[in-house]
Amino acid sequence: MRKSILIATTVLLALGMAVPASADPGPALETPVAELDAALHCDSGIDTATKNPVLFIPGTTVKGSENFGWNYAAVLRKQGIAVCLLDYPARGYQDMQVTSEYVVHAIRTMNARSGHKVSTIGHSQGGLHPAWVLRFWPDLASKMDDVISFGSPYQGTASADRGCKLGNAVHVGCFPAAHQFRTTSEWVKALNRAPLPAGPAYTSLYTFTDEAASPGKPASDLPGAPGLAHIGTQQICPGRVGEHLALAVDSVIYALVMDALGHDGPADASRISKKTCLTAFMPIDVPELAQQLPSLLSSPLAAIWQTPPNTWVTTEPPLRPYAQQG
Repeated sequence: MRKSILIATTVLLALGMAVPASADPGPALETPVAELDAALHCDSGIDTATKNPVLFIPGTTVKGSENFGWNYAAVLRKQGIAVCLLDYPARGYQDMQVTSEYVVHAIRTMNARSGHKVSTIGHSQGGLHPAWVLRFWPDLASKMDDVISFGSPYQGTASADRGCKLGNAVHVGCFPAAHQFRTTSEWVKALNRAPLPAGPAYTSLYTFTDEAASPGKPASDLPGAPGLAHIGTQQICPGRVGEHLALAVDSVIYALVMDALGHDGPADASRISKKTCLTAFMPIDVPELAQQLPSLLSSPLAAIWQTPPNTWVTTEPPLRPYAQQG
């Protein structure tokens, strides 16, 4: 018997069919690697990075470059920080459990290529995925530095509750991810069922007047994140009005993001100058914005074209086995 096993093992090795010495921990990724690779757009400098690279994860309907190429990515590149921009399948309309696989792959790839921990910056849906993957893929916490989000409804959002209730009433339903955005969704329950791992520095930013991730403060809270900095723009600038999309260029959000990236640990509101309240916007790369603007403005139509209403559903995508058990 031992001789047979030895012979079989030798043959498999000769044919290049041996199982790798160590497989990635956590749930196996079901999306083909070629698709995961195609969605990640990294600066060439990531392979020689001397600082922690940053992964930008967009909001629903937009690509990474449309959300971040003309603002944060442009700023960080000028500071010598390598960045990667992620695109979603179907512009984020589909099951977020599928989309999160792209984030898992992106973090692992960036960490391996750079040799450094990865920081993530996510807007809206883009902030949800790092929290989800940290919940269920145990190798990622040691690969990540800052986990920063703004306008991300970790507790679900009342706007999705209303929208999907109306959609179901008229027998149209919602796109799959919208069901997962609901405050009572199984996705939200699974995310919050257990704490996130220690290690990364967690920062969740919001505006009280967010109409999409609403209500802004409770929706964006993430009690399971150790040491979470949960900061609203109005805590620094009382009376400031901001809406969901404008968070991507808000000067106060920008100051807090850069504060988190520039210090150990999460953002600290006490380090932000009140002079920040005198400006509305962060630095913007105007030529890059001009290039991105046509696709940015048409992004909702592009998303609906890929996931038209006749394909929408009246129930939430079922939780995958790993999320039912975790």
